[in-house]
Amino acid sequence: MIKIDLGSSFHKLPGYIGVDIMKAKGVDVYADAQNLPFRDSSIDEIYSSHCIEHIDDQLAVIRELYRVCKPDALMRIIVPHFSNPCYYDDLTHRHHYSTRSFEHYNHQFHTLTGYSNYLPEVNIKFVKIKLNYWPKRTINSKSFFKALIIKIINWIFSKLANINHFLCERLWCYWVGGFYEVDFIFQVLKERK
Repeated sequence: MIKIDLGSSFHKLPGYIGVDIMKAKGVDVYADAQNLPFRDSSIDEIYSSHCIEHIDDQLAVIRELYRVCKPDALMRIIVPHFSNPCYYDDLTHRHHYSTRSFEHYNHQFHTLTGYSNYLPEVNIKFVKIKLNYWPKRTINSKSFFKALIIKIINWIFSKLANINHFLCERLWCYWVGGFYEVDFIFQVLKERK
């Protein structure tokens, strides 16, 4: 089973091949996400946390991730939510996302809505979408009491947001100071060769 951690930097997940454009201790393969050095349909799983928002050509990245994935492969992509107030702290950020940002790459969605399909060769199915008010790494970096308070607030706001993403994003996400990230899990839909 071949699993890659795209944008792994120094925090590569155990059991994954670390892929990054920058040199760091956890990187096994130095490569650009728009031109990965893997064969077509060769990867079983892709994990990427706070990486693709730094890349200008999002369509090229999505096309490339789809190309290297096997049929039914899983992709977990964690990216900044559009309401994240910290998004603007990093001048290398190019994109922010909603829970609906990847709908355009699901063929069933296009059949139902008639919306544009920017990459007709790409077809993914949503397995899970989760809004996170605060990420675990932020909570874990705090003192015991601060972490406890943040965990409670995080649990409440994340629970409410994930009941109905549309209402959260449309009506109240900014009222609570914004959500840190969106955690997507997709399944790659393609024919077996």
